[in-house]
Amino acid sequence: MCDAHLPDILKVEQESFFHPWTESMFREEMAGNFSVYRVAEADGKAVGYMGMWILADEGHITNVAVGKAYRRQGIGGALIDDFIALAIEKNLCLMTLEVRESNENAISLYAAKGFVPVGRRKKYYENTEDAILMTKFFDTEG
Repeated sequence: MCDAHLPDILKVEQESFFHPWTESMFREEMAGNFSVYRVAEADGKAVGYMGMWILADEGHITNVAVGKAYRRQGIGGALIDDFIALAIEKNLCLMTLEVRESNENAISLYAAKGFVPVGRRKKYYENTEDAILMTKFFDTEG
């Protein structure tokens, strides 16, 4: 992800989240030493993105989003696959994320990619909705 992607990414963000990130938040993330952000492009524009913090031997997925017109085309899955490959390359022991308990489509996608529920954060979203913690574990023993 680079500065040129931000106008498109901000549109995807608005379509995808109740409390979308701002341009300055994305710029801060992109400048972070532990952050990796990548985009999916179609029709000459950024139509999806994913971000992950890499801290020690763990990855924490910050966001995954695909624009409404491009959903259900495998873009989100391809982004997740790309980051799973990065995790394997970096020899991470796990990747983790939080997802709204009501976001059944995302939960199904993460489960299909090998993420399992490991916990719950009560009233994580707007102090009303729980987050499901999901983790994908990697065999780092060899």
